[in-house]
Amino acid sequence: MKGTILLAEDDRNLRRVLQATLTREGYEVAATPDGAAAAEWLDTQRADALITDIRMPKMDGLALFRRCRERHPELPVILITAFGKIEDAVEAMRAGAFDYISKPFDEAELLRVVGNAVATSEAVDREGASAPAGEWFGMVGGSPAWLEVRKVIEKAAASPFSVLITGETGTGKELVARAIHRISGRRDGPFLKINGAAIPPTLWEAEMFGYEKGAFTGAVQSKPGRFELADGGTFFLDEVGEVPLAAQGKLLRVLEDGEFERVGGVRTLTADVRLICASNRDLKRATERGRFREDLYYRVSGIPVHLPPLRDRREDLVPLAEFFLTRTCGELGVARKTLSPGTAEALDRYPWPGNIRELENAVARAVALSDDDSLTSADLCLGLAEPEGALSQADVEGERFHESVREHKRSVIRRAIAKAGGSKTRAAEILGLSPTYLSRLLRVLGVEGKGNGA
Repeated sequence: MKGTILLAEDDRNLRRVLQATLTREGYEVAATPDGAAAAEWLDTQRADALITDIRMPKMDGLALFRRCRERHPELPVILITAFGKIEDAVEAMRAGAFDYISKPFDEAELLRVVGNAVATSEAVDREGASAPAGEWFGMVGGSPAWLEVRKVIEKAAASPFSVLITGETGTGKELVARAIHRISGRRDGPFLKINGAAIPPTLWEAEMFGYEKGAFTGAVQSKPGRFELADGGTFFLDEVGEVPLAAQGKLLRVLEDGEFERVGGVRTLTADVRLICASNRDLKRATERGRFREDLYYRVSGIPVHLPPLRDRREDLVPLAEFFLTRTCGELGVARKTLSPGTAEALDRYPWPGNIRELENAVARAVALSDDDSLTSADLCLGLAEPEGALSQADVEGERFHESVREHKRSVIRRAIAKAGGSKTRAAEILGLSPTYLSRLLRVLGVEGKGNGA
């Protein structure tokens, strides 16, 4: 299964056609007749992408989109609009919708857009961009390392230069980008984001700069790109190191003079956009190896913001864990749980290779799987053996450590599947993963997945 798609379409025939098309491509499709039914479905289940018609009874597509922005901000939303009436869809994209398709839709275009949306959703699962709302623009912490980062963020927001956010996976790079936008003078403009790794190299230019009707197979009408839609605001390009080398020259031109052409077009367009990039790779090394243009590197790294890994923010571990604990208990509707006295020591001993996202998932799993009012270090399933002495760096980096982490993951997955009565879909919800990503983990970790998979 490629992923789960939620479909909201009041036209019965079109709903059936879309469902059949996506099912044939290997997606699991939940079809609903209006926005209200789709919103109710999302209250209890998780999708990798939402496709919704704009014009529907009860709750239209725009109202459903706004609800998703509030309750499910990382869910990619694809809008369906009538041919020649794309103004609402374009405005929704400026407000954060993933993309739109026009009726009558082209099947190749539909599958391309849906594929990109699901790839983006999976990338968010890996990166952990959906960090919590909290004390300061969604970020929690009071450690010296974090307070230094806050100062840099505030200075970056006050400047007009491009920003490059670096850091390990799961450190919350998107939250920093959003904070910069919300503090800056562009706060009233759009904030658009895209993951560079989620776009096929052959379609990168079309996504970024738009295309004219007939520019390539499936281009049944002209379409603006991300830079046009972000005009007057901020464009967040995650995983900038994945931008194809052939397209880096066009990106450099936009940053230098704000000009570009759509694919297949001859008219030069302009856009006033503040670019924020992010990468968990060493872009400087990539330039030395000829994989990233040196002139583009210096352009995107106008103001560098480096996010420290969680292991360098030990003072923030307990506040973050308590924050996630409170939030998860509220989301699951369970009585408030607490951390046992020994939990802080376990949090400090663990190296947190997945950073903040891993901590968030560990706390969420513990709440979902524990029947007690107080969470212990064992409930967090961190795979830590009782230490005979201090945990050495060699132990952390050695094979024994990596195997303990793998075994920890197997244990957590088995417990979730058992608690879900054998349903892998329900187990994925408990773990906070997409069904597609859980299936991949089952294969990679060699977990014997028993159950009906539903």
